Amino acid sequence: MVKVLELASNEVVQQVSELYKDVWNYEDNSIKERILKHSSYKGFRGFVILSKEDKVIGFSYGYTSLPGQFYHELLAKEFNSEEYHNWLQDCFEFVELAVHPSYRKQGLGKILISKLVEEVDNKTTILTTQIDNNSARSLYESLHWKVLKEPFYPSNSIQPYVIMGKELK
Repeated sequence: MVKVLELASNEVVQQVSELYKDVWNYEDNSIKERILKHSSYKGFRGFVILSKEDKVIGFSYGYTSLPGQFYHELLAKEFNSEEYHNWLQDCFEFVELAVHPSYRKQGLGKILISKLVEEVDNKTTILTTQIDNNSARSLYESLHWKVLKEPFYPSNSIQPYVIMGKELK
């Protein structure tokens, strides 16, 4: 049995940081700093899933996407005015999702995604993932997300991404 909790305490954020490093083989602590920064954003929501041993095995978070925010501005450049109005005008930005590799294929990603967007007041939600991340894309498509743009190169990335969206209302 797993528990779903809000992403709130510093202890949980530290565990999320460790999980992020395990999932992405990434040795910096910027995820902790980003979560702490983003937790002050309008509409911030975050959840973790704990194992039986109360260890964080998955997390997701996001917030209301607003003009002036770094990623909002990157995404806005990819859309014409109609697409911007339809997708970013009243949007919840799905920022991160990670599940420890040994706990995948058990529906935990679906739980985290559903919990994250279930009470969001925004009209749409949007996310990006690596264009070749087939397991993530399949997961999102199974939950009725659709591809809005590909390829998308955020910032100085040489790796192509895909922009996906879902209507919430």
